[in-house]
This record gives sequence, structure tokens and C-alpha cells, in this order.
Amino acid sequence: MTILILVYAISWLLILAIIIVSVLNKRIDSSDKQPWYFYILILVFAPLIAVCIPYILISSFIKEKEQRKIRKEREQRETEEKAIKQRALEELKAAMRKPQENHSFAHAMTAQTLVDKIKEKDFDSFMQYLDHLTLPKGASLHVEECRQEGMGDESRLFVETPEGAYDLNIWDYIKVENNIDGAWDAYFLSKVWHILPLWWHANYDRRTYMYSKEDADSIQLFAGREGELLKIQRAIKQFICEPEVIETANGKYYVRCCYWTDFGGLIKETVEVLISAEGKVSFKDIEQNTLYQYECGIMF
Repeated sequence: MTILILVYAISWLLILAIIIVSVLNKRIDSSDKQPWYFYILILVFAPLIAVCIPYILISSFIKEKEQRKIRKEREQRETEEKAIKQRALEELKAAMRKPQENHSFAHAMTAQTLVDKIKEKDFDSFMQYLDHLTLPKGASLHVEECRQEGMGDESRLFVETPEGAYDLNIWDYIKVENNIDGAWDAYFLSKVWHILPLWWHANYDRRTYMYSKEDADSIQLFAGREGELLKIQRAIKQFICEPEVIETANGKYYVRCCYWTDFGGLIKETVEVLISAEGKVSFKDIEQNTLYQYECGIMF
């Protein structure tokens, strides 16, 4: 619309300029005179054009200024986020140089047990196996399964309070033990929605977590040529590593775990887990490292 008004305004100004030049040069005689309403139209539209052009120019300037501000703020956030992640990776590397407790087998067993429970749709038993997470007395954790309607939906965890209210902000209620096992349990629960039932477009977020090399045999492809699945399962086994939780000197935990997605392949993610003295937890995705590239090519 703005372009049309500008084109119209410029055309009108050109016509007006030609008429003015012609009048000044006295090239218009009585036979060349335009109808009386022609000059009225020029006079009527003159204020409109005089207002439109400055308005468009000022609006464009303000819009461009706002866009520059938004771009600058976005670039600043990206720079700050990059610096935070870089510091986190440096902390992680420093912590890995020191001896760490190896709880990988126990963590893998806990996770695999819960994956089996999910396959059985036994969602209400999660907290029985996540020993290092607790809820207030009378509260319980449940799963609201995805609705099979619309363009897509994901399953959600929620807490049922002692008063019978449902709250999706589960971390407002869950208390996490401030140790390696607590960090792992919290990490697993924060990522479990990728494993729970998903509907249509939400399947872009479906993941198969790898807790051992044998878990490569459990992946399924949305689509693939004959023999492709077996080839991939064999190929990714060399890259899969056990999950690990690394504690830093300043009390942070970094969880590293592999997962498979048809929209990226085998990914090793690093997540920062910060547990407060009160047992409140926060998460930050630090790194997504592609170990084996794969793209199924499906668009839901």
C-alpha cells in the first residue's frame, strides 16, 4: 500500500511540475486549456499528497529505527548467550580434568525403567523411580496425553495439588536433591516430554534417548529405504556414549546424553542443571553436538 501511494504521489507531482513549467513558459494557449475541473482536482489532491509523503517518510523512518533497535537487542542477546555457553563449556572442561563419581550405569537403569513404563503407558509411577525428587505431601505427578486433533500436540506433565488443582508448572512443586543423582533425575524429567506420546507436527520433537550402545537397536525411522535402518543402527553404535553428570567446583551440574532424532540424526547434548539450596532447579541447554547426521526428509 505504501509503495502504491508513493508511486501515485510521485506521478501527481510530475504532472503538476509539467503543468507549472508549461504555464510559466506560456506554452498553453486557449485551445490547450484543460477543463476547469482538472485544476480543481489538482488543488483538492494537493493537500493529500503534501500530507502523505511526509507521513510515509516519517513512518518508514520510525519503523526502520524500531527494526534496528530490535536487531541490535537480538544480536546483543545472542552475544551474551554465546558468552554464557562458552563460559559453561570452559567450566565443564575444567571439571572433567578432576575425578568424578561414575553413576552412569545407575542413571541408565533408572532412565530405561521409565522408558519401559512410558511404553506401557504407566505414567503415574514416575516419582517411584526418581528417588531424588520429592513432591509436597498430598501432591502427585501425572501426564496429560496429547490431543489427537489440530495440527499437532504434545503430552504434558502436571502436578495435582492436595487441593485437587492441576498445575503445569511442575518445578514450582518438585524439590531436587543437590547431588549428581538429583541432577540426573531432574534432567530426565525435564526431557521426558520428547518420549511421551506426540501428535502430528509435534513429532518433529520426538527423540529416542541413548543410554547405552544397545539402545541403537531400539530406534525406528519414520521412513527409510530397505536396509537403511540396520545400516544406521550399526553406524551410530560407535558414537554412542554413556550418559554422564559432571559436577563443577561452583556447584553446577552438567548432564551429557545422546539421543536420536529423524530430523538431525545422533545428537549429544549438554545441559546445565543448577540446584538451589532450597531444592529449586533450573536448566540451560549448552550444546547440541551432531555425531551422526541424518534427515528423514518428511514434512508433517
